[in-house]
Amino acid sequence: MQEGSDTFEGYAVLGPVGEIDEDDLTILNADFQAMVVAPTDWTIGVFADLLRRNKIDLSPNYQRRIAWTEDKMSKFIESLFLRLPVPQVVLAETSPGRFAIIDGKQRVNSLARFCNDRTNPLRLKGCEYLTNLNDKTFKQMSDDPKFEDAVDAFESHTIRTTVIKSIPNKEILYLLFLRLNQNSVPLSPQELRRALTPGPFLDWLDEKTATSQGMKVIFGKIPDFRMRDMEVATRHFGFKLFADRYIGNMKLFLDLTTRILTDEWPARQIEMEAVWKEYEAAIEFSQEIFERNVFKVFTDGTYQSSKNRAVMDIMTHYFSFADVRAQSQDLPAIRAAFEMLCTTDSRFLNFLQLTTKSTLATSSRFHMWGEAIQQVNGQPLPVFPLPIPPHG
Repeated sequence: MQEGSDTFEGYAVLGPVGEIDEDDLTILNADFQAMVVAPTDWTIGVFADLLRRNKIDLSPNYQRRIAWTEDKMSKFIESLFLRLPVPQVVLAETSPGRFAIIDGKQRVNSLARFCNDRTNPLRLKGCEYLTNLNDKTFKQMSDDPKFEDAVDAFESHTIRTTVIKSIPNKEILYLLFLRLNQNSVPLSPQELRRALTPGPFLDWLDEKTATSQGMKVIFGKIPDFRMRDMEVATRHFGFKLFADRYIGNMKLFLDLTTRILTDEWPARQIEMEAVWKEYEAAIEFSQEIFERNVFKVFTDGTYQSSKNRAVMDIMTHYFSFADVRAQSQDLPAIRAAFEMLCTTDSRFLNFLQLTTKSTLATSSRFHMWGEAIQQVNGQPLPVFPLPIPPHG
C-alpha cells in the first residue's frame, strides 16, 4: 500500500472498521483545503423528502439499529414542534445528491420513523408541554385539520445541518467521526462503514447478526444498535479467509475483507453460508467450555468482567473447524489450558490486552492458543496462515 493512497491491495479503503483510533488512519498528504464544509439550515420537510427517496443512507432495516427509545424519540419530536434548537446533523455527500450520516443518526432516525414510516409509525408519547400530541402519528396529524398549522410549522422548522462535500480522502470522514465522538460514549465506526461500503455482503451480514444466537451470547441483546455484532463477525471472516494479508492495521484489514466479500459476493455466497454456520457453532462450543466466562481474559486468578475481542478471535477461529471441535471433548482440560497460558505466559496476556493490533501480537496469540489446544488434544490443528514475525 502506498502512503496516503486510498487503496489497499487493489481494493478501495472506503470506511473505518474495528477497534481503531487516529493512529490507524492513512491521511498523509491529503488536501484538507479541497474539502467543502457547508453549514446550512435544512427544513424538516427537506429531511423527510430526502429520507423518503432514500437519499440519506440509514442502511436497510434501520429500525433494528435504533438506540433511542420511543420516549426519547417523542421528546425530540416535541422539541421540534416547540421550535426549540436541537444539535446539528453532520452529513457527508458520498455521491451527488446522496448522503451518509456522520453525526446525528438517532435524530435523523427519529425523523424517518415519525415522518415516513407507514408500517410501524412513531406514535408520540410522554410529551410534557404539547400534551395534545400524545398518542398521535404524523399521518393522523396531517389528516386532521386541527393540526394543519402545527404540521406546517413543524415541516418548515429548520435543523442546523453541516454538509461535507468534495472529500479528497474518505478516511477524513473517519477522522471527523472520531473527533466528534471523542468526548461522548464511544461508538462503533461500523455505522459509518455501513453507509460508505454498501452492498450485498453487508446486507447479508445485517440479516445474519440480527437473528444470531451467537451474537446474543456475545452482546446479550440483538441486534446491537452500534453494529458491533457486524464488526466482530467481520473480524472472524477476515482471520478465517484472509489472515495472511493482515499487516498490523485492523482498519485496513477489515476494510479489505469487506471489499473482497462485497466484490466477489455472487461467487462466495454459498461459501459464506457455510462459514457462518461454523462461526455460530464455534461460539456455541466456546460457551460450552467457558460458560459465563466465555471470551473473557483470565488474570490474577479470575476472569475479567468484560468480553475481549482478541479472545473472541482466537477462540472462534480454531473452534470453527468441525475436526477441532470433535477432538476437543475434554472441555475442562481446554479451559484449564487457557487459564494456564494466561497465568504462566505474560506475553500471551499482553497480546490479548495491550499491544493487540500489531502483527507480532496478532499472529502470536493465534499460534500460542493453537499450540495449547494441540497439546491437550494430541492432534495437529489447521496452521494459522499468518507467520510470527521476528521479535525486536
